Amino acid sequence: MKSDLWRNVIQAIEDAIPEYDTVNEKISLGQAMKSRQFAADQLGLGQGTIVLDAGIGPGTMSQTLLSRNATITIVGLDASTKLLQAARQRFKSTQSDKVSYVRAAFEAVPIRSGAVNRIVSAYAFRDARNREVAIEEFRRVLTPDGCFAIVDLGKPDNAVRRAFVTIYVEYIVPFIARLSKSNRIQGNPWGMIVPTYRLLSPNANLTDALKKRFSKVTVHESLLGGVVVILAQVA
Repeated sequence: MKSDLWRNVIQAIEDAIPEYDTVNEKISLGQAMKSRQFAADQLGLGQGTIVLDAGIGPGTMSQTLLSRNATITIVGLDASTKLLQAARQRFKSTQSDKVSYVRAAFEAVPIRSGAVNRIVSAYAFRDARNREVAIEEFRRVLTPDGCFAIVDLGKPDNAVRRAFVTIYVEYIVPFIARLSKSNRIQGNPWGMIVPTYRLLSPNANLTDALKKRFSKVTVHESLLGGVVVILAQVA
């Protein structure tokens, strides 16, 4: 992803913060939270598990993880100071001691090797500037029994399904978002989903890239493969 587009994507997410969760639920036909919950349940969050929330955004995924196990520790990583502030505000009055915050990009994670047990990236990994480098970094910081979960939009391998999902993302998603957001959101930040989706590789390409660095990769699809939960295990 080129630098200008990457910055525009971050700006769009920042602009969407006040209604990020509510509009995302509508444009995903209710699958956004269900997919987060499914990923959280698959991660095997034991007592004291250290989780890197890569692309924490306003903290939705971290809140989902803590609802599953309140004893875990979360490191929320994001390139946007504004998004980190939004996440910090979410946990200001509850569980503030369970989440710490790091401003960084996926391609240069300032965490020592083998320091985290689990990594999850919810609706953020497709925005990586270099996905292969990001995968290398995430593998580096995981423990030998670690697991990396990606929750994101998917691009189906089947051409017919891909055509249906592409039409939905490019035309219907911006329309639903425009109808769903309130006047306090200027413009339509959700329109930035379209250029990032166009750059997205088919689901099989991402799983193949993960298989180069992880021993076991499983894919769970919904909405014809338009939403995916990918679990990549170190061992």
